Amino acid sequence: MRAADLARFYQGVMRNPGGLWDADVLDDAKTNVRCNFPDNLMQVPVNRTLGLVLAGDDGQHFMRYGSFGVANSPRSIGHAGAHMQIGWGDPETGISFAYCTNGLDADVMKEGARGVNLSGIAAALEL
Repeated sequence: MRAADLARFYQGVMRNPGGLWDADVLDDAKTNVRCNFPDNLMQVPVNRTLGLVLAGDDGQHFMRYGSFGVANSPRSIGHAGAHMQIGWGDPETGISFAYCTNGLDADVMKEGARGVNLSGIAAALEL
């Protein structure tokens, strides 16, 4: 998948064009946190929905396994894949963002910081 395809997927999740998904199921997947066990690295609760991560309103969203930027709204949904594959959508701004790399960095903290910085730049954009 290309980053553009992933960003487009999150546009679809936010907007549900043409009723692609059942609206009740989609709303449940975007809002119903099923568990919030902490991730192993940052020990921050991960607001896991049905296949997505909800940013949440506890002020820890930029540390959460979703690689959200500081400016993302609490309603942002996304997921961080293996080694800096990032995708999210923010329904407050209408912005979706994706970053994909085919390289691995041995320093996972550096890799994570890069992702959060990129997400922060994207989340702070004004349309």
